[in-house]
Amino acid sequence: MSNETNEKQVMTQEQCEAQIRLAAYYLWQAKGEKHGSDVEDWLEAESAFAKSTESVQQ
Repeated sequence: MSNETNEKQVMTQEQCEAQIRLAAYYLWQAKGEKHGSDVEDWLEAESAFAKSTESVQQ
């Protein structure tokens, strides 16, 4: 196998934050767009992102 096949795709910090930001936005929308839960939505999105990247790395 070539190295190209074995290499894992690496996301930049900016790409990771963009994915988390989008997920947090969708969470906010799903909760009825109520203001005041931005930190909670961000942390939930960040946790989900971390779990999804862990499963990809294994």
